[in-house]
Amino acid sequence: MTNRSPSRAVSREFRNDTAAVVWIMVAVWIAMLACFSYVAWRDGGIPQVGRWAWPLLGLFWLCGVGAAAWAAGMPLVRIELSAEGLRVRERYPLRVDERRYLARDLSSPRIEATRDSDGDERFDAVLDLPGNRRVVVLESSDRASVERRCDELLASLRTVCRGFSG
Repeated sequence: MTNRSPSRAVSREFRNDTAAVVWIMVAVWIAMLACFSYVAWRDGGIPQVGRWAWPLLGLFWLCGVGAAAWAAGMPLVRIELSAEGLRVRERYPLRVDERRYLARDLSSPRIEATRDSDGDERFDAVLDLPGNRRVVVLESSDRASVERRCDELLASLRTVCRGFSG
């Protein structure tokens, strides 16, 4: 068991696990595509489409690999607050990026409003970090929930992190 001094103990944690949903959807897509490709190979093609079977499967694989590459760029985010500042851990499928920031270098969280491809409003609770980095704490179409999360993060930064002035 590790012995941590009280000042280094994590007092509050925030997570954004939205990427997990995308990862699971892409994994299911690739698994179904692999099963279907095996059946097509085993049976010598797809009789209903004739000679177009292999180009169609190739197209589906191209889309699947592209979706997997896109999903691999979406991290699971964990923000841990302590007296010294915060630690941001971004977990990707094949790597982990962890950075620490001092409380005095942080700014207040803010809300970004954007529109999705359907024209609906989307709201993000964003924490700007030193070095032109930003981390999205919550993504939602419900502005009230994003405001609550933003307020929770701000209150936690003020109470937990010594030297936070944002």
